[in-house]
Amino acid sequence: MAKKAHQNQFHRSQIGRAQRYIRLHLTQRTSLYRIAREAGSSSYHFARLFQAYVGETPFEFLRRIRLLTALRMLQEDSGVSVTEVALDVGYETSAAFDKSFRKALAMTPSDFRNLGKEQQDEVVYDLSRPRLPKEVAMNLSAEFEPVSRPLTHYVFLEKHGPFAEVAPPLWNDLMPLLGKLDQKQVREYLGLSGIDKRKTGEDTMIYQAGVALAQEPETLPNGLGHRAIKAGKYARFLLIGPYSHVWVAFNRIFKILSEKRVALRPEFCIENYLNDPRVTPEAQLQTELLVPIA
Repeated sequence: MAKKAHQNQFHRSQIGRAQRYIRLHLTQRTSLYRIAREAGSSSYHFARLFQAYVGETPFEFLRRIRLLTALRMLQEDSGVSVTEVALDVGYETSAAFDKSFRKALAMTPSDFRNLGKEQQDEVVYDLSRPRLPKEVAMNLSAEFEPVSRPLTHYVFLEKHGPFAEVAPPLWNDLMPLLGKLDQKQVREYLGLSGIDKRKTGEDTMIYQAGVALAQEPETLPNGLGHRAIKAGKYARFLLIGPYSHVWVAFNRIFKILSEKRVALRPEFCIENYLNDPRVTPEAQLQTELLVPIA
């Protein structure tokens, strides 16, 4: 128990350093690699580790703190323009600031200024509360099984952005294209999520929806990509229940692995969908969740 508490404290300390760095560099363009380095952590899976403990990604945390700083500026100085506030908290344009403001608060900066002091304070308070992870009852295996996967030929569509947001529409886009493949070659339906270090902000996060084939395809329908997933070792968890639980399950999994100090490989995580959602009741859906380990 003492060892587990120490490990929890170690990772919370890393997250705390990352949060302090973000707060001190609100106006600067930053990268996941830089945030992770300041926290003393490997960058590849850091976004998932951060979300497991905080309940939001580093970039969601950055956006929330920027908006919180902007709210206080709008409150304290009635003469400062919205454009000045936007630039002072790190937005490149007032339009980008206005879009983010509307999405987070369902109002414009001008609407906020027109609120009474008490209502403004309520908005500030609500935005300032930590986004703690929601406890969701789910049927997820408590322990993982180390498994090895062979080299896999994978054809897919890809999108950049927060995994939980981009995954569902990407699967919808993929389904019509899969009908053009030789169905005898399809072995698995796989979702992959990883990091692109060449990108910045939320574009760092990559999601791929696709299928594993029995062999390398000779031709592909327009729009589909192909790559070989290298053979490797994974921590295997089994989730039984709706697909909406996948991302919450990954949060829990990364917490489990971090507490056990399991060394991770800088490769994509895999969701292997084991049964057909068209004929399987939602409560009985099975998804194999695989995290690459050393």
